[in-house]
Amino acid sequence: MEKRKITVVVETGRDLFSCFMSGADDLGFGIVGDGKTVRKAMEDFMAGHDEMRDYYASIGKPFPELEFEFVFDVGAFLNYYPINVTAFAEYIGMNASLLRRYASGLCQPSSKTIAKIRRGLDTVGRDIVGGRLVDRPVLQYV
Repeated sequence: MEKRKITVVVETGRDLFSCFMSGADDLGFGIVGDGKTVRKAMEDFMAGHDEMRDYYASIGKPFPELEFEFVFDVGAFLNYYPINVTAFAEYIGMNASLLRRYASGLCQPSSKTIAKIRRGLDTVGRDIVGGRLVDRPVLQYV
């Protein structure tokens, strides 16, 4: 059986992060997860998946093979990846206090702001991929 790709949205709440399946209403079940961190919410989501699979097995019903693609809102993204929010805000020319508010879930960015953040992440990614580290301590070059 071919695996079905399912999008899982990870979003920021005031006190925790949550995960839910998107666009899979035809499966007849849903899986959710939550936690104090994005990683904990994702672990809870995967535990829910395992429990649902075990339940289907216990009633003799076939369970579909699923492959999950996690997508993050701004706050969840900044929690999941090791990014210094203040430094990143400065890098992309954004107010650091405002970006911290987005990261904490206190307010939601507009689509224009999300596009600016995405462009900044693309730039950081290209800079990191193109960056070169020296192969020995700098003093050895002198």
